[in-house]
Amino acid sequence: MIKVCLILILLLNQRLAAAEQLNIAVASNFHATLSHLAVLFEQQYGHEILISAGATGQLYAQIKQGAPFDVLMAADIKRPAMLVSQNLANELTVYATGQLVLVANGSDKQSCEAMLTDSSIKHIAIADPNLAPYGLAAKQFLQHKNLWQQLSKKSVIGNNVAQAMHMVASGNATVGLVARSQLADHALSADQCQWLVPTHLHAPIEQGMVFLKRSQKNHIYQQFKVFLQSHMALGVMQQYGYLKGPE
Repeated sequence: MIKVCLILILLLNQRLAAAEQLNIAVASNFHATLSHLAVLFEQQYGHEILISAGATGQLYAQIKQGAPFDVLMAADIKRPAMLVSQNLANELTVYATGQLVLVANGSDKQSCEAMLTDSSIKHIAIADPNLAPYGLAAKQFLQHKNLWQQLSKKSVIGNNVAQAMHMVASGNATVGLVARSQLADHALSADQCQWLVPTHLHAPIEQGMVFLKRSQKNHIYQQFKVFLQSHMALGVMQQYGYLKGPE
């Protein structure tokens, strides 16, 4: 019995010694999804994922300034591609495609989509179009509907899509254009509604991932890429409202 215990302790110590950390900078819209995936990845591979979330533009700027990330999981492919062209990263992969959703307060008397043209709108929450791809998609959608000029005057801008979601969920904004994935963690009340924005009304929200060349964790990154293609990981991403996983 003592011998068995000693073997188990030795195996556990070997697993702990082999365990490493992968530092991932992730776009705010994918934060909750990655948190869920990180638990499953650690259970399967024994490596911990450290998560730093923010707007894609801000994370890109931090990487340019030398932030010690191993991986960038952005909300677009533009910034990851720029890092590759600047010889700071490689292995650009589209890991998910996001969806834009309209969330509205006080929608009990009309359809959710109709709230966009309701004269009672005081504020509309979106992420910063210059920093956050979901903010850019929101702007493109409103331009397509010929509502940008009118509603931009009522817009309250979050640094990222998580801040935009907070503003509409708290009632500080009448409506908000946010990531569908965020609704997994925000149960809507009886007087709130959601409307999925048709994807043809804005540019595709393809989310790109790259490995940063300064990192020494490529072996863990390769395991993480394989994990993202597993049925388990793809199921989690679908559960959080993403259209597809890695290409």
